[in-house]
Amino acid sequence: MIEAFATVFDGYTLELAASMLVGTACGVIGCFVVLRGMALVGDALSHSVLPGVVVAFMLAGAGPVPMFIGAMTSGIATSVLINTIQNNSRIKGDSAIGLVFTVFFAVGVILISALPRGTHFDLKCFLFGNPLAVGQSDLWMMVIVAAVVCAAVVLLFHPLRTASFDPVMAASVGINPKVAHYVVMILLAATVVASLQAVGIIMVVAMIIAPGATAYQWTDRLGTMLWLAALIGTFSTGLGFVVSFWQNWPSGPAMTLVAGGLFIFSMLFSPSYGIVAAATTRRRNKQHIAREDLLKALARMPDHVASDKQLAESTGLSRKRVVALGGKLAAKGLVDKLGDGRYRLSAAGDEFAHGLLRTHRLWESLLHETGIDPAQLHPLAERLEHAHELADVLDSRLGSPERDPHGRKIPRPEGKYADD
Repeated sequence: MIEAFATVFDGYTLELAASMLVGTACGVIGCFVVLRGMALVGDALSHSVLPGVVVAFMLAGAGPVPMFIGAMTSGIATSVLINTIQNNSRIKGDSAIGLVFTVFFAVGVILISALPRGTHFDLKCFLFGNPLAVGQSDLWMMVIVAAVVCAAVVLLFHPLRTASFDPVMAASVGINPKVAHYVVMILLAATVVASLQAVGIIMVVAMIIAPGATAYQWTDRLGTMLWLAALIGTFSTGLGFVVSFWQNWPSGPAMTLVAGGLFIFSMLFSPSYGIVAAATTRRRNKQHIAREDLLKALARMPDHVASDKQLAESTGLSRKRVVALGGKLAAKGLVDKLGDGRYRLSAAGDEFAHGLLRTHRLWESLLHETGIDPAQLHPLAERLEHAHELADVLDSRLGSPERDPHGRKIPRPEGKYADD
């Protein structure tokens, strides 16, 4: 790996810089692709630029500027045609996208087959990318595109954000959602075209989606998501370029593999939305509910004393689980261990259980007021009672009722747990 880094930085800094610029632009515009649900549009644009590239090659040769213009023309035509089909036929968006990009791609392949014999057009390079073929003019094109994309997003941040999250509100404050859509489409098309040399039309979709999707796992703020996606895209393409030398892999797939790996890591370990965090939260919630159910069951026993066997039968928990939870409750001072597997509710535990009962009966009262079937009041309240921090809010909302729908007294905060 160290040798691969040395090789890249010694002889391929131009190609590395070009690839990282591509990653930056893909990460920034990819945020709007992810948020607006435009992944299929990105795929369509990456394929439909082929006829424009071939026509530009036929007219002006393999120069980066003519091919960029040809590809952009084809990409914009694709966007307009997709929207025209959506707005003037019964065809839905995904069908229109699939129809347009396959037809455009087919036209491109036919144009390639019609090139004069002996003409060299490397379709494989176009499909999978070849950053080692990047020249000085290609690098400047990528610099310009990356700068334009980032500058446009910064300057149009508020209109694009509003149109992306709430088109109706955007229209009400004078922002044209269609114009915002076409701005995103043009920036996306430019990014796709600039990325073709480095990653190819097959992999560019992943490089557009993966950084934005990865950043989305870590933040709810669009501004933070944008710069984080730019960093992820830059890192993915840079590291993927080095890995391609290290393992002798094609560079485009190597970059995509790194970007995909970062997304999988984020999907697993993101503190807010990761699978591991969600599983940990569910486990903590189950523990929290089980402890409170144990306290409530103990409070209903004569003299607030019961054995682990009685508590297991009352709560449906295993005796082993009851013993484990009983130890934790004892450590918090909510129960006292009496020996022989028996537990007694402490004064603090009694107060806590009293609060659970109050919350349960307040929830039953609120559910009854909303017209819920009386037979469902108790099981629903059993699930909601653990949100006991809402007890005072419920009490105020209901006007401090004295009894629940079953006629049982609702304890006051300073009351006792009696009258169950």
